Amino acid sequence: MTNAPAPPTVSAGDTLYCANHPQTSTALRCNKCNKPICTKCAVLTPVGYRCRECVRGQQQVFETARWYDYVSAPLTAAVLGGVAGALLTFLGWFVIFLSPVAGGLVAEVVRRVVGRRRGRNLFLAAAAGYVAGCLALFAPALIVLALALLGGEAAGGAGLRSLLGLLWPLVYTVIAAGTFYARLRGISVG
Repeated sequence: MTNAPAPPTVSAGDTLYCANHPQTSTALRCNKCNKPICTKCAVLTPVGYRCRECVRGQQQVFETARWYDYVSAPLTAAVLGGVAGALLTFLGWFVIFLSPVAGGLVAEVVRRVVGRRRGRNLFLAAAAGYVAGCLALFAPALIVLALALLGGEAAGGAGLRSLLGLLWPLVYTVIAAGTFYARLRGISVG
C-alpha cells in the first residue's frame, strides 16, 4: 500500500492567498488540485470543496452530446409526440391514462436516437420539440373557433364545441410532455 503525499502545510506564521484573488487570505484548498481558493472561488461538491476549473473539467467528462443530437432529439420528439397526440386525443377521457405512457415511450425512443449521450440542455431542446409537435393538435379546434367567431351569433354552438375540442389536446400535451420531460431529465449534465 502506497501512501499519498500529504498536502503542503502552512505554518502558523505563513499566510495563504487565493490563487484567483491574490489579495484574499484563505485556509481553504481545492480537494482535487490542492490549489488555495477563497470562499468566492469554492464550489461545494458531494466530495468537498473544489475550484471552478476542476468542477468545469469534471463536467466536460460527462458532456457527451454531439451537435446533431440537438437537432435529432427535438425533431424526433416533435414528430412522435404529434403523432401520438393525434391518435390519443380521439379517445376522449382515456387520454388521461394513456398520455403518460405515450410520453414515456417517446422519451425512450429519443434516448435511443441520441445514443444515450448527455448534454447540458439536450433534454430542454427535446422537450421543446415535443411541445412544438403537440401544437398541431390545437389547429382544428382553433380554426373552428375562428370561423365561429367570424360567423356571429348563429355559430355560437360551434364556438363552444371548438372550445371543448381544445380540452383533450391540452390534457394530452400537459401530461405527456411532463412525463417526457421527467424521463429525459436524466440525460442532462450539471
